[in-house]
Amino acid sequence: MLGNSSTTNKAGPELSIIIVNMNHLNKLKNLFNSLFGKEKTARTHEIIVVDNCSTDGSVAYIAANYPSVIIHQNDKVRGFAANNNQGVNISSGQYIFICNPDVIVLPGAIDEMLGFYERNPGVGIVCPQLLNSDLTFQPSVRRFYSLKVVALRVLTWGNDASTNKDIRKYLMLDFDKSKIQFIDWALGAAMVLKRSVYQKLGGFDEKFFLYIEDADLCLRCWAAGHAVVYCPQAVCIHDHQRASMKGVNKLLWFHVKSITYFFYKHQLLWRQAQGFEQL
Repeated sequence: MLGNSSTTNKAGPELSIIIVNMNHLNKLKNLFNSLFGKEKTARTHEIIVVDNCSTDGSVAYIAANYPSVIIHQNDKVRGFAANNNQGVNISSGQYIFICNPDVIVLPGAIDEMLGFYERNPGVGIVCPQLLNSDLTFQPSVRRFYSLKVVALRVLTWGNDASTNKDIRKYLMLDFDKSKIQFIDWALGAAMVLKRSVYQKLGGFDEKFFLYIEDADLCLRCWAAGHAVVYCPQAVCIHDHQRASMKGVNKLLWFHVKSITYFFYKHQLLWRQAQGFEQL
């Protein structure tokens, strides 16, 4: 492990920011510019990077330029769920911010999410509004899958611009983007949880190597009696590549494997998952 937790105090920081990196040096530069910029959060926090066997100089760059960042280096490649769990296990913050390396945290986003959580302590997961790199809205909040939606997504190669009514409903394309509201789940690129909630849920399910672990975490959050909330006043940019939808490749295989396990795990073959619409 490299670096130190100089941002912590004896009682621990308010927030632990967990970042999983695998050869994302260029993305990390933008993320760290936002986290360490002049409008960074005033909340006490620590930043933990779990490096998944990068070969692009990421670790050396972070150590040289951001010595307060805690770096955990893997000895072998692990999945998204396992890496985030590792990061949380070595963290000490009261709140956990799961943050992808391809995210840019805009001013005030962290404070908005923590503030909402503090005003509504019964919630489970708070998710920001995500924007594409061109600052257009990114459809990052979703309803839970059904077999019909999965089939339609496969047939349309995951096209978010599809006019199909079932896909539009799944992607929540017609909801009020400016309103704080319950959602079934959101992309795991950026989400805040209280540590006690994360521990109650057992963290991410490490049987998901890549993809769908965010939907699974949110479904288990709802099942445990904690709401998943979209907080549009908190805004982040997410440079989302969606590599699994670029033809038949290894990432597509991970996607198929994960969604199959999701349906099996939650016994959803003949029923719909229970989310915010069942409140």
